Amino acid sequence: MKFENFIKTFTTKIKEIKNYELIVTILVMAIIISIYISSLKPIDKPKDNQDDGHKSNIEEESQEDGTQEERLEKKLSAIKGAGKVEVMITYASSKEIVTAMNTTQSNVTTEEQDSGGGARKTIQSDTNNQAVTMNESDGTKPLVIKEVEPEIKGVIVIAEGAYDINVKIELLRAVQTVLGVSPNKVEVFVMDENHGKE
Repeated sequence: MKFENFIKTFTTKIKEIKNYELIVTILVMAIIISIYISSLKPIDKPKDNQDDGHKSNIEEESQEDGTQEERLEKKLSAIKGAGKVEVMITYASSKEIVTAMNTTQSNVTTEEQDSGGGARKTIQSDTNNQAVTMNESDGTKPLVIKEVEPEIKGVIVIAEGAYDINVKIELLRAVQTVLGVSPNKVEVFVMDENHGKE
């Protein structure tokens, strides 16, 4: 009943409004509705573009970083007086990749009676390990829990400025700090002046 009264009063008010007032009212209502709807929808495209840019920056940085040896060469060459630096790292083993495993174990117990009236109990245990995998865009890959870096066997540093004992000590200390190795695993040598020249 109330709804019918509302409709009647609404229609009578609309009839009282003149044509231009009706057009203006409809336009104002349309603008308000469009503003309200646009505020509800999040703008995805710029966000996606920003994410793509962020991802590409990360990829570029990781590519620029290079190997551990290249990163170390770059840092060591920044030491005052070091000049051009080359680094070689040898490892005791390769990197160990630990994957998640789904382990199922089953035990089967059998009891047998022998001819003498005695009982014999046998338990057979079976363990099954299966790698946990993840579906990715480029196929199925094992789920990696952690990557264990191999033990460093030795480090050779060849630097132009290593003839200076102070520079040599600084290079040695820097390698020890970055790689966490003992001094007896690091050797620093002076680079030949003709190295790299044809």
